[in-house]
Amino acid sequence: MGYPLAIVRTIGIVLTYIIFGLIGLGLSLIFFSSRESHYRGIIFFTRLWAQCSCFWLNIRISRIGEGTVSPGSLIVANHVGTPDIFVMGSCFPAFFVSKAEIGRWPFMSWLSRLGATIFVDRNRKQQVRATIDQIRQRIEARCSVVLFPEAQATDGTDILPFKSSHFEAAVQTDQPVVPVIIRYHDENNPSIACWYNINFLTHIIRLLKCPRLDVSVEVLPSFEEEKDRRVLARKSHEAIREKFLASIEK
Repeated sequence: MGYPLAIVRTIGIVLTYIIFGLIGLGLSLIFFSSRESHYRGIIFFTRLWAQCSCFWLNIRISRIGEGTVSPGSLIVANHVGTPDIFVMGSCFPAFFVSKAEIGRWPFMSWLSRLGATIFVDRNRKQQVRATIDQIRQRIEARCSVVLFPEAQATDGTDILPFKSSHFEAAVQTDQPVVPVIIRYHDENNPSIACWYNINFLTHIIRLLKCPRLDVSVEVLPSFEEEKDRRVLARKSHEAIREKFLASIEK
């Protein structure tokens, strides 16, 4: 099933991206009565795009946990690979913070910008404040934002320390930080979802050839009313890492 399945999925995904790209272009040309209305229109179609992507890749999501996500939350999660975007986008109506390199990739750059992705260039420290301001504006508009504070994909065996800079947006807006754990349940080690020590093309081909990918998304209790971004980052990291490692040891 490998390559024939990959070809069918590629056609389906490309068509899906073209359709939603045109929808995004249309949204960018429509006059909205408020910035909030424009944001919600983008989020609605971004979530639908993510759900269609999960359909084509046969990603089966199980959402668990006692936490809740209210509008305007900063959602922080561990980062394994490209499927994280589709999984988190399917589960939560939210914007994404993404590395600046994606904003320079052909086609993906166009889609990301239509989806109002917030780009961060960690090599340019002077841009950190501008990125925080963008996150804050979305949160103030009662739109949630998804952040992967490890700042890189991993092999899925541990949780790297969190970068704390962008937690400042939650401090400034006095909005909750919601920790989320992404776990992939396949027999590969590392998971087929991992984009780690391989090039992007190999990573994507592996995903396209995978018959089915099961994933659980666990929402942990939120952290609120914390006035120190470093403390927020540390608490979020500890909460995610403790539960993540405990699940591996079982």
